[in-house]
Formats: sequence, structure tokens, C-alpha cells
Amino acid sequence: MLTRADKMIRKSLLRDEWKQLVPVRGGPTILLVEDDADMREMLASTLRRDGYTVIEAADGDDAIEWLGLGALEGEPQRWPALLVSDICLPYLSGLDILEGLALAMKRLPIVMITGFGDTETHLRALELGATCVLDKPFDLIDFRNSVRAALRTQPAAPRAHGDGHVL
Repeated sequence: MLTRADKMIRKSLLRDEWKQLVPVRGGPTILLVEDDADMREMLASTLRRDGYTVIEAADGDDAIEWLGLGALEGEPQRWPALLVSDICLPYLSGLDILEGLALAMKRLPIVMITGFGDTETHLRALELGATCVLDKPFDLIDFRNSVRAALRTQPAAPRAHGDGHVL
């Protein structure tokens, strides 16, 4: 039999799981993908205070579940106004998600965040279509400015090769 404290903990955990997948209605929808729960909560709270609707995903699989499996082939079922993703994630990395979305005909503004910000990682993310890459730890003011700037920019159109393939 569960004690009252156990029931409260279970209820809190269920509420947190529900909160991650069901957005609170607000401004533009942002898909936030971050495996560190404390960082995700802080960023989500910041974005919500700024008036955005935030979908939280704890890893690459959760992000693909929300976007739809076709996202890995450039055909997501849902389009947020912005994707904010950590690069180093369990299951599918932020770069894997970015690579799939790079195949889409429509471009999505993307802010990548990383604790491993070497030049090669930054260049790869930008080549795949990231609007910007922030290195952890970053100032929340810089984060908020990056989100606003990314939402203001019109993503570049996909690049087509002579054979009709889109990169």
C-alpha cells in the first residue's frame, strides 16, 4: 500500500510527464530538446515567461515522437516555430535531428546548445541549417536574444543540386 508521501511523489511525476508533452497555450510553439532535466526546466520556464508555448523533450527519441517519424527523412508531421536542441543527447543526437530536418523542403529556425562546443561541431550544425549554436554555460539573456533572433529570421531555402536532390 502506498503512503501519502508516495502518492504525492507519484502524482508529481505524472504531472511532470504530462507537462512535457502537453503545451501550455501561448505564443509561437518551441520544441525544446534537452536531456538535463534541470537545464530543460530552466529553459522551458524562461521561454514560457517570455510568452512562448513550449514542448519539452528529454531526448532525441521524444523529439522525433513529437515531430513524427518522417522528420528523419525531411517530412515531419508537426512544425514548431522554432527548435531548440542540445547537440549531445541520448538515442538520437541534436545533429541527427538537424540532419533529418535538413532534407525538408521547408526550413525551420534552429538554436543548438552544447557543452562540447568545438569548432567542428559548430560548423557542422551551421552547415546543417542551425541558426546559431550556443556553448554551455550561456547567459539566459544571450539565450533569449538568440531565440528572438531565430524567430525573426527567414530560414534559407533548401539548396538543390543539378540532379534535383535537395541538401
